[in-house]
Amino acid sequence: MKIHPLSLSVASAVLVVSSQTVFASSFILKDIQVRGLQRVNVGTVLNYLPVRVGQPFDESRAQDVMQNLARSGLFEDAKLSRQGDALVITVVERAAIGQINISGNEKLKTEQLIQAMGSGGISRGGTLNKKSLTAFAQSLEKQYAALGYHSAKVTTELKPLGAGSVSIDVNINEGPEARIKQLRITGNRAFPEAELLKQLDSGPKSALMPSFFSTRDKYVKERLVGDLDKLGAYYRDRGYLNFKVASSDVSLSDDKRSVNITVGVEEGEQYRLGKIGVDGNHGLSQAQLKEAIKLVPGHVFSQKVLEETRRNLANKLGEKGFAFASIKPVPTVDEANRRVAITLAVTPGKRAYVRRINIRGNNRTRDEVYRREMRQFESSWYSRNLVERSRVRLQRLPYVESARISTERVAGTSDQVDLTVVIVERSSNQFRIGAGYSQSQGVLLNLSVKQDNFMGSGRRFEVDFDNSKTNKNYRFSYTNPYYTQNGISRGFSLYYNEYDAEAADISKYATNRYGGNVSFAVPLSENNAFHLTAGAEKREIILGSSPADHIVDFTDKEGLVYNQLPVKASFVNDSRNRTIFPTSGQRHRVALQAALPGSDLEYQKLSYDGAYYQAINEDVTFALKAKVAMGWGDSQLGGLPFFEKYNAGGIRTVRGYETNSLGPKDSNGDAKGGDFMMAASAQVLFPVPFISEAKNLKMSAFIDAGTVFEDVDAFEADEIRYSAGLGIVWLSPIGPFEISYAKPLNSEDGDKEEVVQFSIGASF
Repeated sequence: MKIHPLSLSVASAVLVVSSQTVFASSFILKDIQVRGLQRVNVGTVLNYLPVRVGQPFDESRAQDVMQNLARSGLFEDAKLSRQGDALVITVVERAAIGQINISGNEKLKTEQLIQAMGSGGISRGGTLNKKSLTAFAQSLEKQYAALGYHSAKVTTELKPLGAGSVSIDVNINEGPEARIKQLRITGNRAFPEAELLKQLDSGPKSALMPSFFSTRDKYVKERLVGDLDKLGAYYRDRGYLNFKVASSDVSLSDDKRSVNITVGVEEGEQYRLGKIGVDGNHGLSQAQLKEAIKLVPGHVFSQKVLEETRRNLANKLGEKGFAFASIKPVPTVDEANRRVAITLAVTPGKRAYVRRINIRGNNRTRDEVYRREMRQFESSWYSRNLVERSRVRLQRLPYVESARISTERVAGTSDQVDLTVVIVERSSNQFRIGAGYSQSQGVLLNLSVKQDNFMGSGRRFEVDFDNSKTNKNYRFSYTNPYYTQNGISRGFSLYYNEYDAEAADISKYATNRYGGNVSFAVPLSENNAFHLTAGAEKREIILGSSPADHIVDFTDKEGLVYNQLPVKASFVNDSRNRTIFPTSGQRHRVALQAALPGSDLEYQKLSYDGAYYQAINEDVTFALKAKVAMGWGDSQLGGLPFFEKYNAGGIRTVRGYETNSLGPKDSNGDAKGGDFMMAASAQVLFPVPFISEAKNLKMSAFIDAGTVFEDVDAFEADEIRYSAGLGIVWLSPIGPFEISYAKPLNSEDGDKEEVVQFSIGASF
């Protein structure tokens, strides 16, 4: 809140001279006496006076004295008199402000109000200026009116505290918000009123929408001004060049609780586009111009399309190094035929190169970690594409909340720019907990410590400890994303795992395994990379009291202990604008996993998983995810080993069904997994109502589908399970927290439903 301060000279009361005839004749001052002082030092008063002892004094000098005393703001009243050749100044000091008490405020914070009072010259320890206090109260009422509280009243009360000080009590009665009862648009011919009203954020409350879910009917002057701009943009995007808002009448009810608004418009005539031309030494080819220019002769004129064309041309020139190109549309209006020809005057300016790149906001991270992600380099020609690509790469780092790059001219030159990169970092330390609950498994819990930006180096360090009923998992991993200067990453991992399949509702067996691996990622282009992981592990099978028939058959044939040489190769295409809560782009991964020759069990697994993101508007994003996976073994195995089969169900695949519960059943009636799995999810992500400003919190409405089949030949569309529901993801300080409420849509007898599911440490 901003309240303009009132100068002390204007706020001060006018001090009058007790007798103008006293100083009718001039005399030489021999003494100056000040009477009535309590807190103010006499030297302070003398410093304000425009005269000194020994100088002549008359009526004009008396007026100067009174004006200076008024400007000082120290006195409520002052009088001048003469005793012989002495000037006597009798003053009444203003009270000191000992306390400031504010009550009744809910919409504005007390700290804000205290700061605003200080800006107006009213602060604890200062002198009391009643006119400034009155001005503050009036300004505060106007501020409340701007917020929609038109009946707000602000009163002030002064209470003596003794020793010449007072207490200021500011009493605020905010009153109810003014609500829009009616909003009318008149003068419209081209579009129905109902269509125009849809473009506005203001308007009467819908009868179907509870008031606490919507503030549409709240009257705020600034919002109405923005709505009128939207109305103008709506018309200009449809060819009405001369549209204007002729009037906007706002009337308050007597109790100032209801608002009636009438907006009068003058549409004018609709115009279509005539000839489109480009002038200037722009250096763009005809193909580039055709791609950039979206204006089409004969189409209805659109201001939005014109601005898009200007941006496209600026981007094309920016790719060539013209950082500050000017694209000015010059219209030629044919009133008779209602056509508007547009010539785009292009002034590229000088081609610029980047002098310096400045990194700001990297409080935890080394400068070089961010510089190596830059695709725009110092001492090279400026490229808008490379700058934007650099921003996206920075924003995709898991320890970056946001990245912004601004281009600034270098003073004294016309061909140099500096880039300022502003980073907002998020905590790269994650203490993660993965949790869930089912009647059969109880609470499942895992813990891990993950550092995506170890010691500010950009390297990833992770230690996992999982001691749930299902898993006992110990894992250490370390990854250097820039093992080589050209971006090849290398990582190591060591692990030990005890897995109880019976506790996971799969089958009655357990496995112990340990091993290690080394992994590499090789960038093929900006969006493409090849990943390779190879290692060695030993696995031991422990049969339960009554294992399923297929497990007994397998272990009788292959034994209980296996030495394996697993390898995994994958190709990843990733064009997302960020890794957490992306709003645009895609991610596709094709992976082949195999046990190399020399392994006790030789098998292969092939999978694809992908995600597509598209922003619906600034706050809402549509996401589509899918995964298809299949596997097979050599002729001796006939399929995947039972412990490598795919599973489905749960918060990672099909919500609303218990984890790993879908698909074929074994001889004991438990899910045994399969060699073919498919899952998909369509969801809309949006801010959580009432707290939309929280960028680390998202809600979703989703539909999931998927299941597991014995193999590809066993696929039947009727077996796919579906669910729908709502979810919420919170990027908490200890890791992502996800909870979902899902209702199965086509469950059958034997399916295990689980409506509420949650996990901490969810993947994105």
